[in-house]
Amino acid sequence: MIWRKMERHKIGRMIPPFLMTTIILKVLSEKPMHGYQIAEEISKTLEKEVPKPAIYFALKKLEKGGFLTFKWEMREKGPARKTYYITEEGEELLKHKMELLKKFYKILGKILGEVK
Repeated sequence: MIWRKMERHKIGRMIPPFLMTTIILKVLSEKPMHGYQIAEEISKTLEKEVPKPAIYFALKKLEKGGFLTFKWEMREKGPARKTYYITEEGEELLKHKMELLKKFYKILGKILGEVK
């Protein structure tokens, strides 16, 4: 019963904010990107289309926290766009989140190892 409610409200298909921000930081630790590039990288990584509003919400949250910064990129054609960069604080947060994910992965391995 509860599973049906989760599916009906698409909760079961959402990406937890913790994971979304971690993926964004990881992607930006490799190179600066604009929002559309970030969305493409995340979709490729997760092998599913990720709602762009969720990505932009997470970007704004990381930006307000000082974990990202941006510069406006002017183009010959089309509107200017933000290119996002990870800050030193963002690098530290990414390191912390990756350690937490490694611990969580070990716990999941134990749980999944028991379920056959």
